[in-house]
Parts: sequence; structure tokens; C-alpha cells
Amino acid sequence: MTNNLTTLAGQSSSSTGLVNTATLLQVDIAINCFFLPLVSLLGVINNSLNIIVLSKHSFQETTNILLLSLSVCDMLCSVLQPLRRVHCLVERFDPVVGLTLKSFSMAYLFVLPDLFVSASILHTTLIAIERLVAVCFPLLVSRIFTPCRVKWTVLFLYIYAIGMLSPTLFLVDFTWAYDSKYNTTRGAVVVSRFYTDNYRIINEYANGTTPYLFITGPVVVILSCSAVTGFKVTIGRRATLAAMTSSASTKQVKELKVVRMLLTVCAINAAVAIPTVAINMFLMYSNSLILALGTFNYVLRSVIGLIYQLIASINFFIYVTMSSKFSKTLNNLLCNKVIK
Repeated sequence: MTNNLTTLAGQSSSSTGLVNTATLLQVDIAINCFFLPLVSLLGVINNSLNIIVLSKHSFQETTNILLLSLSVCDMLCSVLQPLRRVHCLVERFDPVVGLTLKSFSMAYLFVLPDLFVSASILHTTLIAIERLVAVCFPLLVSRIFTPCRVKWTVLFLYIYAIGMLSPTLFLVDFTWAYDSKYNTTRGAVVVSRFYTDNYRIINEYANGTTPYLFITGPVVVILSCSAVTGFKVTIGRRATLAAMTSSASTKQVKELKVVRMLLTVCAINAAVAIPTVAINMFLMYSNSLILALGTFNYVLRSVIGLIYQLIASINFFIYVTMSSKFSKTLNNLLCNKVIK
């Protein structure tokens, strides 16, 4: 995520020492020119449907507020991810324009998808905590997680993500420079004065602190909360249902379905994110090796971007398969469109 500092600092290496550079470049092209745009398109479609369907439901339900905001994060991530890598495709046809777009994206777009990925992970963490409280302390959940408080908390998540990642927005500046290889002037990036003056502090913060704040820490919380919630739902099912509500059994079944759906969202998102934790840990504790890896380091970061995009695209399928309310609303919308 925010470990893009090394990528910005340099990506030139003729050989990785592990795998042939040409092979790695082909893998990177396959990821950024084919798989990432494809998964991003799927994410745009899926999250657009999520937003449309969830906006039809009541905003007095905290679940809808959280899922709608999560879909907005994933939607923005799905739009920005391919834009950040569009130069990969353009370079195949016009290297000069491609390099200019690459420099522009590094200066102005490179960190933006990470902001919404971070906000998305924080949303999933909040959902996991909310479900844990709902299952373990059912009498308190409605007092703690009111619609108003959840809305303010969601707003805080966006502000927190932007605030904590804001230093990474000013690492490089876009400029125009003469390229002797192509005998023309093209866009380029230079290390910013801000980054130069605070090089050590920013590197320690971005490579050592933010991965824990937005990757490792949240994933551990999500998995822990999901494990406890899953245990309470499956092992202590009768006691949990009795504590959750004393109303009609249909409402109890509905509550259980909601818990299971949100538990699935948290578990799958965390499980898919585990490889990114492993890769980021490797990159974090192998700084000397990173410099020697060159292209391999760049490919690893492309893999991370693809995994994040997969996470941003997957929730729609969970909603459709596990929420009858969501499926019914979606079917009604699609049927009305067909009839018209």
C-alpha cells in the first residue's frame, strides 16, 4: 500500500538475480494491462450495483450505512486503480506519451487508490467490531452503534485515512524534461523538497508505521473478531439467538442471516488480504534486498494492487448469495429496467 516509496525511488535493474527481468516485465504487463483492468471493470460494475441497491434501503439501519460507504470506497478504488496504471498500456503504442502518463500518475494518482483501500479496510474492521458487539453484547449494540454515531464514525474513517497517509501525497513533483533517448521533451518526476528534507522520517513512517496501521493491525482485528463472532454463532447458537432478541422467530432468523453475511464479508476480505500482509512484511524487513530485487520488487507491488482490487470487487457476490433482501431489491430493479 504505502510502501510505494521504494517504487518511486527507483525501479531500474537489469537483472533481479532471482528471475529473468524480461519474464518479470511480462508478468507485470499481464497484471497491469490485462488482469487489473478486468478486475477493476468488474469492481466498478459490482459496486455501482451495490450503491444503487443499498441506497434503496433504510439509512436507519447501521448495516446499510456501513455497507454503502464500503461500496463507495471500493468503487473509487476500482476507478483509480486502472488510471494509475494506464501508462502500462499506452507505452506499448507510444513510449513518450506512456512515460509522461506514468510520471503524471506517480505525482498525482499513485497514492489516491491507497487512500480508499485503507478506508475500505477500516470499514471492514468497523463491521467486524460491530458484529462482535452485536453477538456478544446484544443489549448494548443498539445503544453504542446508533445510525448517527455510525455516520460520524464513517466520516472519521475517511478523515483518518487521508490524514495518516497525507505525507505520501507529496513525495515527488511533476516536471517537463528533455529525454535524449527519444530526442524530445516529456513529463518526468523529481523527488520533492519535502521528501528530501524529511527522507529518513518519511521512510520510517511509510515503511514501518502505516503498514501496521492499515494492513497488519486491521487484518488481525478482523480475523480475531470474526473468529469470536463465528464461534458464538455456531457453537452457542441457541443462547446467542435468545439473547439477541425475544421477538418472533422470523426476526431471529433474519438477524442470524445478517450476522453470517457480514461475518463472511469480514472473513473473506481478511483472508484475501493475508497475502498482502505477507508481501508487505517481506518488503518491510528486507530493505537491503529490495534494492537488489529491482523489477521483482515492482512486480510484487503490482500483485498487491491486484489483490486489493480483488477485495474491492468481491463483496457484491457475497451480498447476492447471502442476503435475500439485497437479491430481491436487485431483481426488482433489473425487472423494472427490462419492462421499461
